[in-house]
Amino acid sequence: MNGWLVYERDNIQRNQFFVDRWMQAGARRGIALQLVTTDVIRMGVMDGALFLSDAEGNVPDFLVMRAQYQRLSEHAEQMGIPVYNNARVSRFCNDKRRTHQLLSSLVPMMDTAFVLSETRNCPFPYPVVVKASHACGGRQVHMAKDDASFRAALAALSPDSAVVQPLCDTPGRDVRVYVLGDRIVGAMLRHSESDFRSNVGLGGGSRPYEMDDVLLGHVDRIRGLFRFGLVGVDFLFDKGRLVFNEIEDAVGTRMLYMHTDRDIAADYLDFILADMG
Repeated sequence: MNGWLVYERDNIQRNQFFVDRWMQAGARRGIALQLVTTDVIRMGVMDGALFLSDAEGNVPDFLVMRAQYQRLSEHAEQMGIPVYNNARVSRFCNDKRRTHQLLSSLVPMMDTAFVLSETRNCPFPYPVVVKASHACGGRQVHMAKDDASFRAALAALSPDSAVVQPLCDTPGRDVRVYVLGDRIVGAMLRHSESDFRSNVGLGGGSRPYEMDDVLLGHVDRIRGLFRFGLVGVDFLFDKGRLVFNEIEDAVGTRMLYMHTDRDIAADYLDFILADMG
């Protein structure tokens, strides 16, 4: 069995530890895992049929998507090739506008406006957080305190659209809940003393977090809408409660390796193999 671990080429170096864990997990299970970058993938239609291969003509039995490439996910699934996370997760969770639209009646969230890069007027009183609609990992996220910084943030995110939210009252702290399939496999509190963003990849700290019934209920309602592989569901602190922030599709896993004995790459691969039967 041949599986592709799909990354954008620019993201491999900073994710090398996780890539190595995947390769080790595959070798222990007799699965041929191949690191494939999006720039070498060939796909399209030939002689009336869909095709998909790498530069050498290899065709995968399954894909582990660690890149935002919804078109590839849809194409592979149409060919009958399983994709983790699947194309529906990619469609909704890699576009923050779609995520908030879908979950708006299910979980509490910050007021959120969807704006274009050419928008001139801020929809909320300052300060606000301006995020690219397709941002991930805390990148392409800005705080704006006035009209000048608001428009500068949108210009920096262009040509992507953006979501705009009032700054929560406890910036620099959030909770990430890891979901593998239909199981919660960990929850971590992330914190930063120097940045309104708490991402570990941006220098923030972390520690395990004990979930209460309210948070469990939020996560249960969210996972009921999807057939997840592995994702992170993030929540902000505001007005004494946890409110939904976003779902990370190609979620970072370093906190699980830092604070638990879990080898999440191996667990994810086992989940995929069981799911494929």
